[in-house]
Amino acid sequence: MKFESVKKFFYGLKVARTALICILGVPMFFVFSEVPANFIGGFLRVDPSYTGGLVAEEFVDPIGNAGERGGLVRYTVHQPVTGARWQKSAEYWQVVFDFNGAPAKNQETVCIAADNMAESARPWNFALKIDGGQGKVYDSKGALICAAEIYPLNGGEQVKARIPLQDKRLQPLLASKKTWHYFDFGGANPGLELTKDADTLPVEASMVAKKKDKGKDAEDEAFIERVKKMYDAAFNNNGTSDSSDDGADPMLAINAALEEYGKKIEQNPNDYISLANYGSWLAKKGGESSALKAMKLVKEAYVYLDKAAELCAGKEGEIEVLMNRASVSASVPEMVFKKSEVGANDFTKVASLSDNKVLKAYCHVMAYECYKKCNKESKAFLALQEAKKALE
Repeated sequence: MKFESVKKFFYGLKVARTALICILGVPMFFVFSEVPANFIGGFLRVDPSYTGGLVAEEFVDPIGNAGERGGLVRYTVHQPVTGARWQKSAEYWQVVFDFNGAPAKNQETVCIAADNMAESARPWNFALKIDGGQGKVYDSKGALICAAEIYPLNGGEQVKARIPLQDKRLQPLLASKKTWHYFDFGGANPGLELTKDADTLPVEASMVAKKKDKGKDAEDEAFIERVKKMYDAAFNNNGTSDSSDDGADPMLAINAALEEYGKKIEQNPNDYISLANYGSWLAKKGGESSALKAMKLVKEAYVYLDKAAELCAGKEGEIEVLMNRASVSASVPEMVFKKSEVGANDFTKVASLSDNKVLKAYCHVMAYECYKKCNKESKAFLALQEAKKALE
């Protein structure tokens, strides 16, 4: 009976949600389409042993090549995990590589020294070597200790590596307070030839879990809000104010704009400025329509937006076209349309085309939000760093 009651509850919830969509139209549909994951996430707490352990240290651009394609953007060191259930290894240690796009060579080596492990002829005690998606751990003499678990995500932009700690040669890591990490990417025999005479500086990582930096999160949120306000102040006095502000029917302005740009497209089917604006207004019309009609209108909008983007490449007006498509892509729900990455790429392109600091910062901030929506964490992280650099 309890199971049947639960089924009835969720069925009732589904019916209520459908009714709301029908009554309130597409704006509420857009909102509700993002609700399930947030609703469930609010009640679930995943044990750290399933996700890699608590974070101990996080390094931004540790080797100074984040601007290069494939460059290491962020390196995260977790606290060693013990007693993990339903994992390949009950004791393991996770490190995570976040790259700026997939690296050109899928070869990464990190040589690691720990504060309580015996000193060797080299400045490191063991090396984690990743090659072609396979991971191996070697001691300082080059002897194989064990295989590592390698989990490439987002097309190789993020790589999670788990080092099993069952071998006695690695177990001192469980009690280690500090570690030192030397990076060597893409070499013929990466990392394993690193000696004490090598001119390579490591990053120093704690092995103790750090508390979540709520202040840092709040700082980032405040920065994002500040950039958006700067953009509004600089660019929103361009005669495109929202007609809904004065109580008028927004559909009147939308239909008038569609008629205007539609006539221009009839006169010149390759007028990419008009194509982009027509597509953008179609998407706005979707925002004032029922759910089913909205999906049809947004899909149609991208026919115009995509054609405009193709025609404008390298020409005057490219920024206006890309901003239209980027803004639509940032507004529509990712769960339904899967356009967040398109928006992020367009915003990033606009930032590269403009010399205006405010516009560059705004575009990187919007790219950050788009990448977050489609779970491109590495690119999101890099976009936010670029936004901060733009205002320096």
